[in-house]
Amino acid sequence: MDIYAKMAYLRGVLDGMDFEDKKEKKMFAAILDVLDELVEAVDDLNEEQEELQEYVESIDSDLEDAEELLDIIDEDLSLVEEIIGVEDEDFDACACEGDCEDCDCEDDCDECECDCEYDDEDDVIEVECPECGESVCFFDTMLDEDEEAEIVEILCPKCDAVVYTFEKELIEDVEKDHEDEE
Repeated sequence: MDIYAKMAYLRGVLDGMDFEDKKEKKMFAAILDVLDELVEAVDDLNEEQEELQEYVESIDSDLEDAEELLDIIDEDLSLVEEIIGVEDEDFDACACEGDCEDCDCEDDCDECECDCEYDDEDDVIEVECPECGESVCFFDTMLDEDEEAEIVEILCPKCDAVVYTFEKELIEDVEKDHEDEE
């Protein structure tokens, strides 16, 4: 017998009883009304809990699908990296020439004791791309790397717009003027 049948039975018992005092019958009727409300509230909670359980199972299934998709993407990316000859080390934050596993830098070259390309004295130049607004950072030593080029242009990695132009001839003139003044 479910709870609704039990409530119906109690109502029938109450109706069949012969109370000499009508106040007692009213009191028992009021108690049964409260019990009816409690039964309804518990039933609503059960329905909501079942809906919540279905929702959690749906989220869990979606999460499993997303994990599978990420695994496929990772495998595809690994295959692409293998085809074009790019290795994961090329994307590490550490610019160590040596093997970072042998030093204590933990990919933080500021505190690295091995031979790193990064030098604390290098100045970082940060400019904003005029086209897409991307923040582009580079070391000032990059401007001196191509000794044959008279003009060095730094491009935005996002939209390939020129974000910084460096003319070596102008800098050499400024340096020469500065030396003449001394």
